[in-house]
Amino acid sequence: MNFRDCTCGFSWKSREDFLADPNISIVGYQVNFDHLREGFFLFNHLEEGCFTTMSIHAAEFLDLYSGTIFQDRSTGSFECSGQCLHQSNLAPCPAQCECAYVREVVTLVKNWSKRSAA
Repeated sequence: MNFRDCTCGFSWKSREDFLADPNISIVGYQVNFDHLREGFFLFNHLEEGCFTTMSIHAAEFLDLYSGTIFQDRSTGSFECSGQCLHQSNLAPCPAQCECAYVREVVTLVKNWSKRSAA
């Protein structure tokens, strides 16, 4: 079973293969404030002739994070910069907020080492 299949027919056997593909780039995060694991990471497949955007549940990547997970959400508070409200804003969040760890995962995914193009 593959980690992901694209509509163009390309497949990735594992999450690591997917993230290391130089033709994959993370372009967004769609938050689900009630259930963070149910949010989506949005990826573009930039293979020539494809250019598909794929959504993958955040839960499939959250095990990459091993730091502190805050218990309370700061959304809408003075501490909150509102980054989660902007799908294309992938910057880390400095708030001590439950959502901050997901944004750390986004940073890990964004900075994943890519293999050389074939």
